[in-house]
Amino acid sequence: MAQQDGFILIKGTLGKLNFYKSKDGHMVRQKGGVSAERIASDPSFQRTRENGAEFGRAGKAGKLLRNAIRSLLLNTADGRMVSRLTREMIKVIQADSTNPRGLRNVIDGEAELLQNFEFNINGKLSTTLFAPFTPAIDRVTGQLDVNIPSFIPGNMIAAPAGTTHYKLISAGVEIN
Repeated sequence: MAQQDGFILIKGTLGKLNFYKSKDGHMVRQKGGVSAERIASDPSFQRTRENGAEFGRAGKAGKLLRNAIRSLLLNTADGRMVSRLTREMIKVIQADSTNPRGLRNVIDGEAELLQNFEFNINGKLSTTLFAPFTPAIDRVTGQLDVNIPSFIPGNMIAAPAGTTHYKLISAGVEIN
Protein backbone atom coordinates (compact mmCIF):
# COMPACT_ATOMS: atom_id res chain seq x y z
CA MET A 1 0.00 0.00 0.00
CA ALA A 2 1.23 3.44 -0.83
CA GLN A 3 1.15 6.10 1.86
CA GLN A 4 0.31 9.74 1.32
CA ASP A 5 3.14 12.08 2.21
CA GLY A 6 2.66 15.82 2.19
CA PHE A 7 0.61 18.60 3.69
CA ILE A 8 -2.52 18.04 1.52
CA LEU A 9 -4.15 14.81 2.65
CA ILE A 10 -6.95 13.54 0.41
CA LYS A 11 -9.90 11.28 1.22
CA GLY A 12 -12.06 9.79 -1.51
CA THR A 13 -11.57 8.71 -5.11
CA LEU A 14 -9.76 10.48 -7.93
CA GLY A 15 -9.87 8.58 -11.20
CA LYS A 16 -8.65 5.07 -10.44
CA LEU A 17 -7.00 6.03 -7.13
CA ASN A 18 -8.72 5.61 -3.77
CA PHE A 19 -7.46 7.75 -0.87
CA TYR A 20 -8.37 6.78 2.70
CA LYS A 21 -7.25 7.04 6.30
CA SER A 22 -6.40 3.95 8.36
CA LYS A 23 -4.64 3.24 11.65
CA ASP A 24 -1.40 3.27 9.66
CA GLY A 25 -1.97 6.81 8.38
CA HIS A 26 -3.27 8.29 5.13
CA MET A 27 -3.11 5.64 2.41
CA VAL A 28 -3.74 5.37 -1.33
CA ARG A 29 -4.51 2.36 -3.51
CA GLN A 30 -5.48 1.76 -7.10
CA LYS A 31 -9.00 0.66 -7.95
CA GLY A 32 -9.51 -2.34 -10.14
CA GLY A 33 -9.31 -6.06 -10.13
CA VAL A 34 -11.22 -8.99 -11.55
CA SER A 35 -15.02 -8.96 -11.56
CA ALA A 36 -16.90 -11.05 -8.99
CA GLU A 37 -18.75 -12.88 -11.77
CA ARG A 38 -15.50 -14.03 -13.35
CA ILE A 39 -14.08 -15.22 -10.01
CA ALA A 40 -17.31 -17.16 -9.33
CA SER A 41 -17.39 -18.97 -12.69
CA ASP A 42 -14.01 -18.97 -14.44
CA PRO A 43 -12.19 -22.33 -14.02
CA SER A 44 -8.87 -20.52 -13.70
CA PHE A 45 -10.11 -19.04 -10.39
CA GLN A 46 -10.91 -22.39 -8.78
CA ARG A 47 -8.03 -22.01 -6.29
CA THR A 48 -9.25 -18.49 -5.45
CA ARG A 49 -12.72 -19.85 -4.69
CA GLU A 50 -11.24 -22.60 -2.50
CA ASN A 51 -9.12 -20.09 -0.58
CA GLY A 52 -12.13 -17.79 -0.19
CA ALA A 53 -14.29 -20.58 1.21
CA GLU A 54 -11.64 -21.53 3.76
CA PHE A 55 -11.03 -17.89 4.69
CA GLY A 56 -14.77 -17.48 5.28
CA ARG A 57 -14.81 -20.55 7.54
CA ALA A 58 -11.81 -19.19 9.47
CA GLY A 59 -13.55 -15.85 9.99
CA LYS A 60 -16.76 -17.50 11.22
CA ALA A 61 -14.85 -19.79 13.58
CA GLY A 62 -12.94 -16.82 14.99
CA LYS A 63 -16.17 -14.91 15.54
CA LEU A 64 -17.71 -17.91 17.30
CA LEU A 65 -14.72 -18.09 19.65
CA ARG A 66 -14.74 -14.33 20.29
CA ASN A 67 -18.48 -14.39 21.04
CA ALA A 68 -17.97 -17.25 23.52
CA ILE A 69 -15.56 -15.13 25.56
CA ARG A 70 -16.92 -11.68 24.71
CA SER A 71 -17.23 -10.62 28.37
CA LEU A 72 -13.49 -11.22 28.84
CA LEU A 73 -12.57 -9.26 25.72
CA LEU A 74 -14.45 -6.06 26.63
CA ASN A 75 -11.42 -4.43 28.27
CA THR A 76 -8.86 -5.34 25.63
CA ALA A 77 -7.51 -2.65 23.37
CA ASP A 78 -6.07 -4.66 20.48
CA GLY A 79 -7.54 -3.43 17.21
CA ARG A 80 -5.84 -6.17 15.21
CA MET A 81 -6.93 -9.14 17.32
CA VAL A 82 -9.64 -10.17 14.86
CA SER A 83 -7.21 -10.36 11.94
CA ARG A 84 -4.59 -12.17 14.04
CA LEU A 85 -7.17 -14.71 15.22
CA THR A 86 -8.41 -15.24 11.66
CA ARG A 87 -4.83 -15.87 10.53
CA GLU A 88 -4.41 -18.51 13.23
CA MET A 89 -7.79 -20.09 12.36
CA ILE A 90 -6.61 -20.37 8.74
CA LYS A 91 -3.58 -22.33 10.00
CA VAL A 92 -5.94 -24.61 11.94
CA ILE A 93 -8.02 -25.18 8.80
CA GLN A 94 -4.95 -25.79 6.66
CA ALA A 95 -3.92 -28.54 9.09
CA ASP A 96 -7.09 -30.50 8.20
CA SER A 97 -5.85 -33.57 6.34
CA THR A 98 -9.28 -35.24 6.22
CA ASN A 99 -11.09 -33.00 3.73
CA PRO A 100 -10.00 -31.78 0.28
CA ARG A 101 -8.77 -28.24 -0.26
CA GLY A 102 -11.65 -25.80 -0.27
CA LEU A 103 -13.70 -28.02 2.07
CA ARG A 104 -11.25 -28.15 4.98
CA ASN A 105 -12.64 -26.95 8.33
CA VAL A 106 -11.72 -26.12 11.91
CA ILE A 107 -13.29 -29.26 13.43
CA ASP A 108 -11.00 -31.57 11.44
CA GLY A 109 -8.01 -29.23 11.75
CA GLU A 110 -5.54 -28.82 14.61
CA ALA A 111 -7.22 -26.56 17.18
CA GLU A 112 -4.12 -27.02 19.36
CA LEU A 113 -2.45 -24.43 17.11
CA LEU A 114 -4.51 -21.80 18.96
CA GLN A 115 -2.78 -22.63 22.24
CA ASN A 116 -1.04 -19.57 23.73
CA PHE A 117 -2.87 -17.18 21.39
CA GLU A 118 -2.75 -13.69 22.93
CA PHE A 119 -6.12 -11.96 22.64
CA ASN A 120 -4.54 -8.70 23.76
CA ILE A 121 -1.16 -8.25 22.11
CA ASN A 122 -0.63 -5.11 24.24
CA GLY A 123 -1.01 -7.08 27.49
CA LYS A 124 0.62 -10.45 26.95
CA LEU A 125 0.36 -12.87 29.85
CA SER A 126 3.89 -14.10 29.18
CA THR A 127 5.33 -10.60 29.75
CA THR A 128 3.16 -9.84 32.78
CA LEU A 129 2.95 -13.00 34.88
CA PHE A 130 6.20 -14.87 35.48
CA ALA A 131 4.85 -17.33 38.05
CA PRO A 132 4.61 -20.89 36.75
CA PHE A 133 1.10 -22.19 36.19
CA THR A 134 -0.44 -25.42 34.97
CA PRO A 135 -3.83 -25.45 33.25
CA ALA A 136 -5.89 -28.64 33.15
CA ILE A 137 -9.23 -29.34 31.50
CA ASP A 138 -11.34 -32.39 32.28
CA ARG A 139 -13.64 -32.66 29.27
CA VAL A 140 -15.83 -35.30 30.93
CA THR A 141 -16.73 -33.21 33.98
CA GLY A 142 -16.30 -29.83 32.29
CA GLN A 143 -13.88 -28.76 35.02
CA LEU A 144 -11.13 -26.20 34.27
CA ASP A 145 -8.32 -25.89 36.81
CA VAL A 146 -5.37 -23.55 36.78
CA ASN A 147 -2.75 -24.44 39.37
CA ILE A 148 -0.53 -21.54 40.43
CA PRO A 149 1.89 -22.31 43.27
CA SER A 150 2.48 -19.61 45.88
CA PHE A 151 4.63 -16.77 44.61
CA ILE A 152 5.83 -13.30 45.59
CA PRO A 153 3.88 -10.82 43.42
CA GLY A 154 6.64 -8.19 43.50
CA ASN A 155 9.00 -10.69 41.85
CA MET A 156 6.62 -12.57 39.57
CA ILE A 157 4.27 -9.88 38.20
CA ALA A 158 5.39 -7.05 35.95
CA ALA A 159 2.92 -4.34 36.96
CA PRO A 160 2.85 -0.60 36.36
CA ALA A 161 4.44 1.52 39.11
CA GLY A 162 2.07 2.20 41.98
CA THR A 163 -0.09 -0.87 41.37
CA THR A 164 -1.50 -2.26 44.61
CA HIS A 165 -3.84 -5.03 43.43
CA TYR A 166 -4.09 -7.62 40.69
CA LYS A 167 -6.70 -10.08 39.55
CA LEU A 168 -6.22 -13.28 37.58
CA ILE A 169 -9.19 -14.44 35.52
CA SER A 170 -9.33 -17.77 33.73
CA ALA A 171 -12.03 -19.08 31.46
CA GLY A 172 -12.73 -22.17 29.47
CA VAL A 173 -15.29 -22.68 26.74
CA GLU A 174 -16.52 -25.70 24.88
CA ILE A 175 -17.67 -24.72 21.43
CA ASN A 176 -19.81 -27.06 19.40
